[in-house]
Amino acid sequence: MFNKEDRMSGGLPRIRFSFIRRPVSPHGVTTMTDRNEITIVEAGLQTYGDGLAMQAEAAGRVKGGESAGIIITIRHTPVVTLGHRGAESEVHLTATALKERGIDFFHVDRGGGATYHYPEQSVLYPILDLTRLRLPVPDLLTLSGAAVMECLDAIGVHGHWDETKPGVYMENGAKIASIGFHLSKGITTHGIAINTGAGWGGFQLIDPCKVRNQPITSVENETGVAPDPDRFGNGVALSIKRRIQERRA
Repeated sequence: MFNKEDRMSGGLPRIRFSFIRRPVSPHGVTTMTDRNEITIVEAGLQTYGDGLAMQAEAAGRVKGGESAGIIITIRHTPVVTLGHRGAESEVHLTATALKERGIDFFHVDRGGGATYHYPEQSVLYPILDLTRLRLPVPDLLTLSGAAVMECLDAIGVHGHWDETKPGVYMENGAKIASIGFHLSKGITTHGIAINTGAGWGGFQLIDPCKVRNQPITSVENETGVAPDPDRFGNGVALSIKRRIQERRA
């Protein structure tokens, strides 16, 4: 789901990109010197609060014209987030009860309802200037789903894209990936989550993306093997970048 509003969350601390471990490129190190380039950077495991701050800094750089886009690949310590159109009833425990289980809770400005992030999950934040890239919102959603399915197909997991409930689902209806963006003045934040490892039990504490009793699965559940979530996320980011470049060629 895509949420278009001309605002960003305020009050975030400024986190320098020294927090991000390294740029990712199929041909070596990518720099941020080409203003028409999409840069991919790997953040590793971070709290959700630090992830929000990284997005805010990246959005500022993109808005300032330093880059056409920055895709952050990241993983998060356990956290439930609730989109601004979500209802509190979609989260079955209070923030205090979640905290007692070691799970943080955030209200966020993306569209959609509640979702859950955990360390064995690949997360991507494509911070993109859609105007500069000449990329309509529906095409970004479709392109992102195709990139996720390409990487899943490569490891023997074959899902399908559902544009009515943006995400990738297995034949039995189990959800393996979620997509939800926020759009402010042509710049995207938030993004994509793919369940690589099987540690997704926190989804049982919410109505995932507003669907009660939504079945959830992961690559590990489907294949018996959990891919490295950082490497998998980088692969999806490279696929997104390639698909955007092909559109502009």
